Amino acid sequence: MKTWMVALVIALCMAGCQSPTPNTVDNPTRIAIEVDSADPERLLRFYFGGYGSESGQDPFEAGLVTKEGGSYYLDLAQFTAAVPTLAAQLEGRSEMDDDAIQAFWQATYYEARSIPPSLEAFLRVEADSSIEWFEVEVQGVMTQARRRIRVPAEAIRAALFAYKEAGEHLLYPVGTTFIGEHLEADTVLETTVMRKRGDGLWDFATYDASGSLVPATAARPRALKSPTQCVGCHFGTRMFEPEKSFPGEASPGPHGPREFHVPMALRNSTITRFFDEHRKRSDTILGLYATLFVAERIVQRSEGTLSANDAALLDTLGL
Repeated sequence: MKTWMVALVIALCMAGCQSPTPNTVDNPTRIAIEVDSADPERLLRFYFGGYGSESGQDPFEAGLVTKEGGSYYLDLAQFTAAVPTLAAQLEGRSEMDDDAIQAFWQATYYEARSIPPSLEAFLRVEADSSIEWFEVEVQGVMTQARRRIRVPAEAIRAALFAYKEAGEHLLYPVGTTFIGEHLEADTVLETTVMRKRGDGLWDFATYDASGSLVPATAARPRALKSPTQCVGCHFGTRMFEPEKSFPGEASPGPHGPREFHVPMALRNSTITRFFDEHRKRSDTILGLYATLFVAERIVQRSEGTLSANDAALLDTLGL
């Protein structure tokens, strides 16, 4: 065989044996994604677990996200099948750094999760007058406004009854909703909401004073993007005031008072230590809802007004 023919055969063989480049602009089968996080897999599960699955899913098990070595990739075919309306926003990309992926999440999350455009629609289930709400008012680092936070009492009870079985973690039932109203005097400036998905993670959304869905809070001292900055705090480990000092009083911050507006009888140091709720952040919940709920039941027991169900709850906890 002539030399030039041998060379041609070798070249063709080598070309045929090489694997195609998996993430190039010409052949965009996947996108390399870089996440600046101490726990990137957790963050990727939160975001991409909500794309294409109403109840949430593990994106790694679904093949939407893959990990090779220390690198992560978004599978474009899987993403297009899951959320075809958003696939165009990824056209021509071969990689996305942390700024790019955060911007993508911020721009597409509400649509991917089908977050209702109005607060009324979001809270339609919660409008049930039979729901017993546990309510806490607090001022802290998130906003200068006073925050009135409500959560169904039955959701707290369910987390408490399962507390020991869950390894002394407070895990709320799927579908639990937290509603936070930001108030100036009696005026609601905006409302932040959380609802637990089927995969155990939470959806976040913000509604303005008119009840319209918006991408960030507006109450002073600064706007906070929803959901990207919500997740940053909820997934973090930083202790915030006034939770950090509770049951003691927190000192005022640079933007005003930081305090829980609760009776002194609920500032129970034994119960606060028992749950260590704010530091443990078991279900990525910031606050002291179970702590205050149980402290209130301790007071009811001393007053002789405790229900039989809540008496059984305290017995289950060994309190």
